[in-house]
Formats: sequence, C-alpha cells, structure tokens
Amino acid sequence: MGPPAKRNAPAEYEPPSSYTIHRNKARQKTELELLAHRFSQTPYPAMVLSALNLFSLRGAQKAIRGYPSVMQCTSHTAFFAAAAYALSTGDWINGSGLTAGWSAIWLFFNARNAIRSRRIFPLTMITLVASIGSIYGYSYATIGRE
Repeated sequence: MGPPAKRNAPAEYEPPSSYTIHRNKARQKTELELLAHRFSQTPYPAMVLSALNLFSLRGAQKAIRGYPSVMQCTSHTAFFAAAAYALSTGDWINGSGLTAGWSAIWLFFNARNAIRSRRIFPLTMITLVASIGSIYGYSYATIGRE
C-alpha cells in the first residue's frame, strides 16, 4: 500500500503566525550599534593600537614590570598596522577580524602582568586594547545580520 493520495483542498484562510509577521521585518539598529559599526570601519583605532605598542617598546627594552616583551611589542605593532592598512583600503571585514583577534591575543598574554604592576601606562593599554578590540569584534561578529 502506497502513500495516501493528496487531495486538492480549497485554500483556507490561515491567520499569520508570529514567524510570518516578523520574517520580513528588518531589525532596527540602535544608535550605539550604528556608531560602533561606523567606528569599526575606520583605520584610526587600529593605528592607535599600533602606535601604543610601538611606544611601549621603550618600557619593554628596560624590562619594566607590566609592559609586554620586546618581541610582543614589535609583533603586535606590525599586526595592528596590517589591520589598519586593511581597513584603510576599504576591507573592513578582514581589518575588523584582525584587530579583534590580535587584541584578544594581546590581552591573553599581557593583561595579568599589567594589572599586577598597577602602573598607569600598562593599565591604559589594557583599557584601550580591550575597548577597541571589543568594538571591532562586535562588528566582525555581526557580519551578515544587517
């Protein structure tokens, strides 16, 4: 015995479900989300992170507690500069991803030592790297949700 034959029943009115009501509506972005998205398409915050790591190279050479090592300062300077270059050419997707990823790596390796040092410059670096990295990370994580 095969599957039952389909009947051509007359179309009945079916009230719209919440899915069909909200399916075609685009979610409106808040002012903060729009500001973060605009902020993450500019290369200047990534340039600030690159300059900050270059500036901290002097403290790293003197082996001051709370500063990253010389190798970390030079490598992160280069990576943030590469992200700024990607952003300046208009490739905001890869620039945002690079900046967010390397900010997370920077925080993973340097946050604990900077907090323990209780020095102003390393704490400022943590604040800037975390805030700028989180803005770029939010922009990168919400790609395709526009």
